[in-house]
This record gives sequence, structure tokens and C-alpha cells, in this order.
Amino acid sequence: MQSQWTLDPVPAAAQPACLAPPSPRGINLAAAVRDACAAWWQALLTRRAGRQAAVALSDLDDHLLRDVGAPGWLLQETQVLREIEQNRLAHWLRT
Repeated sequence: MQSQWTLDPVPAAAQPACLAPPSPRGINLAAAVRDACAAWWQALLTRRAGRQAAVALSDLDDHLLRDVGAPGWLLQETQVLREIEQNRLAHWLRT
């Protein structure tokens, strides 16, 4: 069985630029840009992992998800995915 998706801790490259040693001119622009890109990438990976979890669990019933202790955002996301699928099927049946 494959392991589940996990969210990695913030990598060292995503540390705020204020913690980096200052450059001789006072501002380390390259480090600030690198840190901003790393934070953006980490946020993208977090959203993607959440979406994958919602898709994987969308077939489960809300009661079962509550029983296993799923967070509220996951319950809402799976409900949205179920409604989208129901609307898609209803539209297909009407045509």
C-alpha cells in the first residue's frame, strides 16, 4: 500500500529574508526573491495536496468522514465535488 500524501515542513529556503544575514548594502534582494518563490511553491504544494485528499475521499459519506475525524474544510470540499458530479450527470441525462 502506498503511503498517504503528507505536507512537508517549510524548507530551509523558505525562511524569511529577515533571518538571512544582511548583505553589505543592507538588502539581500536575491534572497528575498528566492524566499518569496519558495513560499509560493510551498503554498501551491499545500493546496495541491489538499485537493488530492478531497478527490481521494470524495466517494466516502459525510458521516464516515466525521467518524474518522476529517477536518471541516475536507467535508466541504468533498461535498462540493459530489455536487459537481451530480450536476454533471443531471446535465448529461437532460440532453
